[in-house]
Parts: sequence; C-alpha cells; structure tokens
Amino acid sequence: MKQIVVLSGKGGTGKTFVTSSLAAIAENTVFADCDVDAANLHLMLSPHVREEHRFVAGVVARVDGDTCTGCGACVSNCRFEAITMRNGVAVVDPIACEGCGVCALVCPEAAVTLTEEEAGAWYRSDTRCGPLVHASLNPGAENSGKLVEQVRRAALEEARVSGADWVLIDGPPGTGCAPKSAITGTDLVLLVTEPTASGAHDVERVARLARFFSIPMAMLVNKSTLDAERTEELRAFAQERGIAWLGTLPFDRKVADAVTNLRLYPREHDDDISRMLRTSWARLREIAAGNGGT
Repeated sequence: MKQIVVLSGKGGTGKTFVTSSLAAIAENTVFADCDVDAANLHLMLSPHVREEHRFVAGVVARVDGDTCTGCGACVSNCRFEAITMRNGVAVVDPIACEGCGVCALVCPEAAVTLTEEEAGAWYRSDTRCGPLVHASLNPGAENSGKLVEQVRRAALEEARVSGADWVLIDGPPGTGCAPKSAITGTDLVLLVTEPTASGAHDVERVARLARFFSIPMAMLVNKSTLDAERTEELRAFAQERGIAWLGTLPFDRKVADAVTNLRLYPREHDDDISRMLRTSWARLREIAAGNGGT
C-alpha cells in the first residue's frame, strides 16, 4: 500500500480540484481529507457517512462554584492567566486554558476538575469514488495536527481492511503542524501550485518540508496559462530540485463550472485537461512505486 499526499503551500491553487479529479480516476484507493480546518473534499465526493466519532483534543479545567472558597491559589499558580476571580469564585476561561492541571493540584478544596474538551468529529464514509475518511474541527478549536493524525490512521486502517493499493490524501495548506502530520511517512508528495508570486513562494517552502522528510516529490502547475513565464520558472525550479515534472493544467472556465456544481471533471469531459489528469495519476503511481524518475 502506498500513500500519496497532495499539498500546495497556500489555499486557492486548485489542490482539492486535482485531488477530487484523481479520485474520479483512481481505482482501489482510499481517500483522506486532512485539511481538517477547512475540509471540502467531501463536497466533491458526495459521501454517505457510515461512522461518526467525536474528536477530543485535550482537557480543560472546570471549577465547581459551590465548592470553591475563593482562596485564589489557582489564580496565582496559573501561568496562562486563564483563571480569574468573579464574585469571590474562581472562573476558568476555556479558550485560554491549556489543560495543564496545575490548578487542580493546588486547589485545597478539590473544586477543580479536568474534563475532556470535544474539538470536532471525524467520519468514515462511502463515496461515488471509494471510501473516504474526513473530519470537521470546531470553530476556534486547536490540535488540528492531532486530528490529521487520526484521519490518516483511520484511512490506513480502512485501506488494510478493504485491501486498497493506494491512499490519496488531500493535505492542508502551509508548512505548520497539520501539513507535517499529513506528510510524515507518506511515499510521495504531489505539489499543486499556480504561476503567481505567492504560489511560487509557498510551494518552495513545502518542497523544503518534503525534502526534510526525504519524501519524493512531483509537481503539477494549475492555471498555467495565467503566466507562461512564471510557469516556466516553476518548471525550472522542479528540474533543479529533482522534482518530477508532471506538466500543466490551463486556466479554463469549464473547471470553475465543474467545481461550482460539484461535478467530477474527468467523468464529464474528454479533453486535454482530463487526459493530463489521467496521465498524472499514472505517473504518480509509477513514482510512488519506485519505478519513476524525474
């Protein structure tokens, strides 16, 4: 079983369009949406949820107002300034609380307890393309990297049970905790970028991240006709860094219409874009299996 993760470095490059299009082409594949802060792959794949699981990100302190004597020990010992006194009773700010537990240790009346903090949910679903593991993080909730790890672990389990050959991961943008959780242990990173200053800058950062983890890379430039000169610069960058060059996808209104209407492009069009996507999937499989080059 091989894992391919699609990353972009920034939002708006067409990463989910490419992932959903590859999903429409791929066979015997499990899909994972690891962009848990703003998941949208499920919108394209129209899932039927068969399992829902709560996601606990950690613990948060709670004060029993009836037991609290207002001694202030918890306030003076909270390094995060998450506890204040109100009307003689300690009150916890759940957003500022890090769940370290010091307040519970120093409270002489045992008025403080640590309770699990539900930060979202993750799902196993069936889609028109195959099994999908996805998630939703509550607004303002943290630990997205931990949720990404959970989604990936569930996707691998799904693949083992179903006998899938591939796990295709729609990764989160950026180079922080969540992308690191999405990339660790994968077999290939597909860099989807666009010929803009921000697109070129951010894909370089993701390439450095993949190189740090010693993971092979391939690059596909979306909306390439917007700037032919910068597209050529991206091709040269890929060649210099030993990144497999898959090619380009032009800017086309048909793509925007398909995404807007939640239609899988390769299933409705037999054109150069669909052929490039099919060729890209075949090439990705070769590279991930160790049979491809740059």
